[in-house]
Amino acid sequence: MINDTCIFGECASNIQKNTTDNPFALLRIIGLLNSSLPVCSLVSMLVRSLSEAMLPLQVYDISIKIDENIYGSLENYQYPSISVDVTVHGKVRGYISASYNKEKQNSEQWAQAHEILNILSRSLSNLIEKKELERTFLESTRRYNTLFYNCPVGLFVDKKGNIVHCNHKLAQILDIPENKIIGLHVTDLIDDENIWKIFCSHKLSSEPVKIEYDVDLKKRPMKLRSIYLPELTSTGELKGGLGIVEDITKIEEAEQVQQQQKNLLINTFNAINDLILVLDRNLRIVTSNWKGLENISEEERQKKPNRNEALTHNAGSCEKSHILEAFATGVPKEALWENPIDGSIKEMKAYPIFDADGRAIMVVEHLRDITEIKRSEDNLMKANQELANAYESLKSLDRLKNEFLSNLQHEINTPLTSIKGFSELVHEEDLGPLNAEQKKAMHRVVEKTKQLQMILDSLLFVSSATHGAIKYNFEQLSIANLLHISLNIVSEKLRQKGLELEANIPLELPEIIGDIDYLPRVFVHLLDNAIKFTNIGGKITVSVTEEKGFVHLIINDTGIGIAEKDFEKVFQMFFQLDGSSTRNYGGNGLGLFMCKIIIEEHKGKIWINSKKGRGTTVHILLPHT
Repeated sequence: MINDTCIFGECASNIQKNTTDNPFALLRIIGLLNSSLPVCSLVSMLVRSLSEAMLPLQVYDISIKIDENIYGSLENYQYPSISVDVTVHGKVRGYISASYNKEKQNSEQWAQAHEILNILSRSLSNLIEKKELERTFLESTRRYNTLFYNCPVGLFVDKKGNIVHCNHKLAQILDIPENKIIGLHVTDLIDDENIWKIFCSHKLSSEPVKIEYDVDLKKRPMKLRSIYLPELTSTGELKGGLGIVEDITKIEEAEQVQQQQKNLLINTFNAINDLILVLDRNLRIVTSNWKGLENISEEERQKKPNRNEALTHNAGSCEKSHILEAFATGVPKEALWENPIDGSIKEMKAYPIFDADGRAIMVVEHLRDITEIKRSEDNLMKANQELANAYESLKSLDRLKNEFLSNLQHEINTPLTSIKGFSELVHEEDLGPLNAEQKKAMHRVVEKTKQLQMILDSLLFVSSATHGAIKYNFEQLSIANLLHISLNIVSEKLRQKGLELEANIPLELPEIIGDIDYLPRVFVHLLDNAIKFTNIGGKITVSVTEEKGFVHLIINDTGIGIAEKDFEKVFQMFFQLDGSSTRNYGGNGLGLFMCKIIIEEHKGKIWINSKKGRGTTVHILLPHT
């Protein structure tokens, strides 16, 4: 580049003899070519300076392209142009182009302009080559420094064994500053007899010396590996050498852990009670835990016996197709084999092992004695069949029960209807006047008849509901009307027991979708419960509100209450609080169970809150239209 710049300067001197209008522009070009500017900045400034320098030669616009970047522009398209390639390392990387006025420019001027572009092209090519070489050198230097200062290569020594250079990795390992390591003798760091011999012997070898030793550094024990590579002259004299010091503490620990894991796997492998075989493609046993094959001697094991010969013991051929399929398909396979001598049954599973190319090279076979399991399975199948037969019998009994209950309902309802009708006629004195004792007796007959009817209806409902035989007739209903009807039904009981009733039932409540026969049963039963378990002088509150798409019915009483542990149990079939409650208040344990079924069939929810001795609150949520 310097020679080209000089040539360019020499040409510039010759040009100045004819064109001395702007000599400073040529000097700027020479200065740019000798500068350390980046290529892009240098070329951009060169375009402007070159346009000024070549203006006396009737050259108007300069354009330079380097790689994909274009500097300057050709605005005078009416003028022709000359172009010179910029070649770097034998490859065209761009061009320098100039437009000129052909009419005003003589041949000598054109030749001068063309020569300037040629010289500039060569100078620019050399400049780019130099900068790329510099960049490559800097990158190589950076990589070398990075490699040296981060690799385990720790030190260089002279022919006497004195350390002349080291990196920070060595300083970190030894916990000694670099400036204190330089000048030490290599044997100060690597205390080994073979290292001493290298510097004392007249017959030297270029073979590396490798040692491993324990040291106490950084207040903890460490394991170091040192390698010294002597460098000899052509006559065999010691010239110097390279020392590698590596901390292998973690490697040593990892190897110990690996060995422990290997021992654990071996112990686990040998502790498995089932027989495990590792087979090659010739079905020879590579290794095994030999469980059940104790008759095979250690010498025979080392010879890798054939699988079938080891397993059968003159018991005939042992199935092997599952292993061949595992080799062929690369998919685990399994089979069963029954020993013809003792009748034992083995479950055999083959798992392929693959090489780096995905080819099955070995198979791990797991053989498990499942004789007892198969017998248990057979017994279980027999038991299941017996259970199935018993279940069919139960279904038949269940059908008989349903038929019996249906017939029982008919047979009981017929006389019960007559008893109920005539007892009500007698009680109402439609068949003649009664005295006070007779009136009281007939009242009890009427009440007990109603109670019997309710028990019969509950039993039949539960029997039908558990088999999904209840048919609901859903329609739009007013919950306010249903509650008022229910309250009228229990009003006499409220009056007789002297209970206070508070009803907050708004008339403008939205309608619900429900069954007009079954929903009132729920409300009446809940009100009956509240009346039954509330002492004389107590209070019952009924309220209804609208909440986010639901109507919320709350029935609260001041009765005996329920323990928290029994909240869920009260909705179970036949559950009763305790023996004393049953004797004092009666009941068959089906009412709340029936209420829960009906409410859930209406896509609602029922639950209770209560405290023992402080009353009970029943909540019902039903979706409204």
